[in-house]
Amino acid sequence: MEIIFCANPLNPQNVDSDYIREARVVSSSLLYYSIINYEALVDDHDIEKALKRIPKTKQYRPAIYRGWMMTPEQYAIFYHALEHHGIKLINTPMQYQHCHYLPENYSIIQEMTPKTVWVKNGIDAKVFPEQQFLRQEDFSITAIMKTLEPFGDCPIILKDYVKSQKHYWHDACFISSAIDDIAVSKVVQRFLELQGHPEGGLVFREYVPFESIGRHPKSGMPLSLEYRIFFWHKKPIAIFPYWYEKKYPQMELPLKKFEKVAQLVNSHFFTMDVAKSQELGWMIVELGDGQVAGLPDNVDIKAFYQKIAPK
Repeated sequence: MEIIFCANPLNPQNVDSDYIREARVVSSSLLYYSIINYEALVDDHDIEKALKRIPKTKQYRPAIYRGWMMTPEQYAIFYHALEHHGIKLINTPMQYQHCHYLPENYSIIQEMTPKTVWVKNGIDAKVFPEQQFLRQEDFSITAIMKTLEPFGDCPIILKDYVKSQKHYWHDACFISSAIDDIAVSKVVQRFLELQGHPEGGLVFREYVPFESIGRHPKSGMPLSLEYRIFFWHKKPIAIFPYWYEKKYPQMELPLKKFEKVAQLVNSHFFTMDVAKSQELGWMIVELGDGQVAGLPDNVDIKAFYQKIAPK
């Protein structure tokens, strides 16, 4: 199994500093690694330069990418270019997008996740579970308020298909009432200012109060009792507290409940973020592709890689 890391932008012969601990573990295990020039791929659109340090082989070799997020379009280019080098990444472009974009997997997790609607970049707005479609060319407040009707006056949070601005909680994430068009407009505008062009589109989710473990020491945003579960071929291989800044109480997660959902996920390596609701119990926050999911600073990296190393 080969691991592909991003290179350090200032020293492209070395692994990016955020992944150097993982690279050291890989070097001392049964795995080996290569590096790519991430900036050449996503900024310069130069795939040949990006893969300059990837050796070519005639026989396919399995690999996992461990690096920064890519759009599904960038990942597809990356995936197919690696095929020409004799490499098969663990997840196909379709599988990557399935977990990377919340609207792609919402139908799988919707019974265990907060109600969600979204407005797609371009011409469509999609609302579940009503399956309504709107046609629009921008994020006009009229179209957005129409999309938010299923929430009534419930509080909601805003993100794009991948990320939120949760550290700007009151300015660009949390909206106290989905029928307050002034509040919606202000938060959307601030979100777009901070986020730029949103990836995929705008996503609105019902705000569900999860059990609190305090507030973030820098931004002051509320922190929930949340965990990240890594799944390898649909089996859980690691469970980490999501917020390493805070001390977590000892408890057992209902893994069988989450494993049942995991069987429906179209991915070989993915994450499932879960949190405990004050009223509804354990819920799924979102899924993610395991290749671009970070590991906490205090995790046992060697134990993690032993789970995916060939036996």
